[in-house]
Amino acid sequence: MNEDRRPWFDPLVRTLSHPALRYAHMLVLNHDIAQEIVQEAFARVWASPNTPSGETEFRRWLYRAIANLATDYHRHQTRGARLPIPRLVPLDPMEQVEQRDQRRLLLEMVKRLSPKARQAVYLRYFEDRSIAETARILGMPQVSVRVIVHRALGKLRQGMASRRTDEVAV
Repeated sequence: MNEDRRPWFDPLVRTLSHPALRYAHMLVLNHDIAQEIVQEAFARVWASPNTPSGETEFRRWLYRAIANLATDYHRHQTRGARLPIPRLVPLDPMEQVEQRDQRRLLLEMVKRLSPKARQAVYLRYFEDRSIAETARILGMPQVSVRVIVHRALGKLRQGMASRRTDEVAV
């Protein structure tokens, strides 16, 4: 297909490329890999004759392609390889440090979630998607998304609480 027959594609690419890159980065935790995944996802979406032209459905279609590519990426990684997590260094003034620490700690905890849980949490809270939208994007029942998000939030709370307890003990 040539571009004349899909005038809606370029505006959607411009609108969704940055959110798609953030989504991919959250899934693979590597900016360069995320860029490759987004580029490949847009190419696949372009090549598919079934790609929807409405922004909502296009986003769902694109995010599913990104999630599938991220899953493939993780499948090919060695099981034992883990990214080192940098130690948090306190800075002054204290109030700003505490806020930054909390954000970093939360991101650290999110990175430790399974890829499926990261996807669900990212869509639900970082992109403020409803459970129904998240379920559509992930291609799973709403009840499954609710369970995944509920368990992931429990792990995040537990990780944040245990980290705070460790810091108080020091």
